Amino acid sequence: MKNIGPELNRIMTERRIVRKDIAKEVGITPTYLSSIVRKNSIDCELLDKICKAIGISASYFFDDVPGNHVSDISATTFFGNANVHITQGEVEMLKELLAEKERTIKILMAERNLNRAENEPKI
Repeated sequence: MKNIGPELNRIMTERRIVRKDIAKEVGITPTYLSSIVRKNSIDCELLDKICKAIGISASYFFDDVPGNHVSDISATTFFGNANVHITQGEVEMLKELLAEKERTIKILMAERNLNRAENEPKI
């Protein structure tokens, strides 16, 4: 398990997240948020709220499987924060789906070529 406070602080710093905005969204004071990021543990409910506000899953702190998280993408827009969390399992599933679609396309193209050859006038 990761040291939760310092890791939250690192993530917010890397993503240039304004702590005042996170504190407001979570419903705590900026001073209290500052004290949280200096601690190694945190209340689970509060951790969940903070994680949602910064765009990560709370499971990030408890998942010690290396390489499980492929990408955490976050963007701030006029309409709010946009967050995407992609795991290795999702990547593998998408690769399998893509391979299946490619096979289907090849089959359809082969059938179309056969049909085109049948319908072409013979010389």
